[in-house]
Amino acid sequence: MILFLYSDKNCEHQAISCIKSLTNKLTDDVKIVYYTIGFKSNFTFKNLTCLQVAIKPEYPTFHYYKAELSLLTMKLFPNEYYMFSDTDVLYSRKFSFENMKSDLDYPLASYGPHEYPFLWEIIDDETIIYDEKKLMDYFNVSNRTQRYVWSCIYTFSEKAKDFFKEYESMCRNKYLLAKRDVYYPMHDETSFNVCLWKRNATANLGYAFLNTHIFESVKKVEESNVKNIYLGTNVDAWGNDWEYINDSQNIIGYHGFKEKESTEKALNYLLNG
Repeated sequence: MILFLYSDKNCEHQAISCIKSLTNKLTDDVKIVYYTIGFKSNFTFKNLTCLQVAIKPEYPTFHYYKAELSLLTMKLFPNEYYMFSDTDVLYSRKFSFENMKSDLDYPLASYGPHEYPFLWEIIDDETIIYDEKKLMDYFNVSNRTQRYVWSCIYTFSEKAKDFFKEYESMCRNKYLLAKRDVYYPMHDETSFNVCLWKRNATANLGYAFLNTHIFESVKKVEESNVKNIYLGTNVDAWGNDWEYINDSQNIIGYHGFKEKESTEKALNYLLNG
């Protein structure tokens, strides 16, 4: 299996922590590919390949490399199972590469804490909502075929190559990118979901991660058997709690670890107890 991730120089500390969190999970048949955007990394690790990638000015934000690098990984490492990870993910002791293998014609990704993520702004006292509906209309996708999934972790095989070709075309569409506030409110993730629904996707990873940057939340999941609770320590301006646990036994990782001190504390705990 190939796990791949990417970062620029500023976020390399996240990538290194993510990779290190897999220390106890690596076997000889697992390879990690770390794409470095616009810089050369000196980081070395078991089963790790570092590949430098040129900065793409056409991408408005850092999120849009995912589709392109998914295709590149299949080209460079054919006939494998593949898994993508954001760099701000730390993996649970429960994580297993074997359980992440998928052989469908689309990738499997995880539910997040909310069913309908969106952005908003107030213009002339009117609240404007930006969600996936405009992009669904643009591609004539009439219905969701499953709950919205997050693209911070996904797994796939070469059978999903057509999906990633279309996903990449969405991420490179100059017309849509010029109006990305309307069409891509959640960056690449908007097109990721629309591309899934366009294919009538119904399979996914369930609630596979906890959206958190808090050590105590990691400890609770690792040491407790809890279901269907919100932790109440990460609430947004709309009153939405972003730390939802559907079932702690099914959580494979923790998404949102960016700050170095809390990341190091959680990483040390996950690796050493």
